[in-house]
Amino acid sequence: MNVLLLLLALLLPVCCSQPSAAADYHMVKPASVGLSAARLTNMDRLIENYVEQKKIGGAVVLVARKGEIAYFKASGLADVGKPMQRDTIFRVVSMTKPVTSTAIMMLYEEGKLLLSDPVAKYIPEFRNQKVLIANPAGAEFPYRLVPVKREVQIRDLLAHTSGLLYLFLNDVYPDPARNMIVQMYKEAGITDGFCRPDEAIGDMVKRLGGLPLYAQPGEVWDYGLNSDVLGYLVEVVSGMTFDRYVEEHIFKPLKMKDSYFYLPEEKLPRLAAVWQSDWQGGLVRASDEKPIVAGDLCLNPGDARASSGKYLAGGASMLSTVYDYYRFTQMLLNGGELDGVRLLSRKTVELMTATNHIGEHDAVFLHGHGWKFGLGFAIQVDREHSVDSGDVGTYEWAGIYSTRFSVDPKEQKITIFMSQTNPFGHHFELWDKVLVQSASAIAD
Repeated sequence: MNVLLLLLALLLPVCCSQPSAAADYHMVKPASVGLSAARLTNMDRLIENYVEQKKIGGAVVLVARKGEIAYFKASGLADVGKPMQRDTIFRVVSMTKPVTSTAIMMLYEEGKLLLSDPVAKYIPEFRNQKVLIANPAGAEFPYRLVPVKREVQIRDLLAHTSGLLYLFLNDVYPDPARNMIVQMYKEAGITDGFCRPDEAIGDMVKRLGGLPLYAQPGEVWDYGLNSDVLGYLVEVVSGMTFDRYVEEHIFKPLKMKDSYFYLPEEKLPRLAAVWQSDWQGGLVRASDEKPIVAGDLCLNPGDARASSGKYLAGGASMLSTVYDYYRFTQMLLNGGELDGVRLLSRKTVELMTATNHIGEHDAVFLHGHGWKFGLGFAIQVDREHSVDSGDVGTYEWAGIYSTRFSVDPKEQKITIFMSQTNPFGHHFELWDKVLVQSASAIAD
């Protein structure tokens, strides 16, 4: 531990100023896009303080406005003895979900599916589903099963209103029905996609379709395994493996040259390590060979390494760089187009990022009241409840290894933060401060 901290202290001055050696990124002076260079230095100090306090090993932050990158800095360590670089590769985990949603919406625009289609039309195991209702204490049986009022539709998967759950949230939102369903998931070999089994994603999705739902489709917002099902749905509808479809239809057109589902051997040296932090100055590098287990949560840092694995989780498996993910988000902010290449129509992007698909419910995971959900994104609908987060209409999501992005259409601004820090929840305050620095740099 003492050796690690010595390395961190020795390398900090170098890593915070060292530019990426891998790419000549096109950047502009902040003033040319209405940002203050002086105020953006507050971002430098913010991240460097968190590194110096040994709360995080390192991070990369990007701020773009009006289609141009105005701020792009790497700070701290990517691994022991390895400075963080702007081209460091990260496990973006749940930031895979917006990419998966984009793949589905591309198939939607091609006429291959409708959002109102029952999932069972493509995955028969989702037919005749039941909803689990917990019985009162003392009843003869702990639960009863009732038929669904309507079948789960593709739009339910995109909006997380299907009634599917994540296992790891069982400790966050405990109740009897959830506990019983999670136990059924475990007995059926369902996982959250973080510690991946050696099986094809379709095999797990088919088992999942035969298990009870937590709520009636369309009636409750609950963050769950929806995007994993969507990833398999891409395979069924397109006839291609999920990773190949995304590579051919999203990564290559957008020139996302460092985005993968399994990292090629030659790019392993650029992969960031996962750091475990108590956010009080206790910082250690997690083992690539030993999963991080906390309750039902299983994170496996070694999953990102070169592999012939088959479990392509649409909700968790992607690796990328800050710059690559910027190109993806800039495409969305542009209404579906980037550098003359169009992936989606403007109207489809509006349907995904500017339309509330969960009604009166709030998307409270990661956020609080005042946040709704589109088709793959949390959407901010007021400033009353989210005073630190940005303008109304901002959309964003995050990944469990402490990665996050925000797109503010009103200000034409994108903010991306990537670290590799566990546990996830401690980064919320840092992310809010990043957004404050990003917004307060606006000078026009």
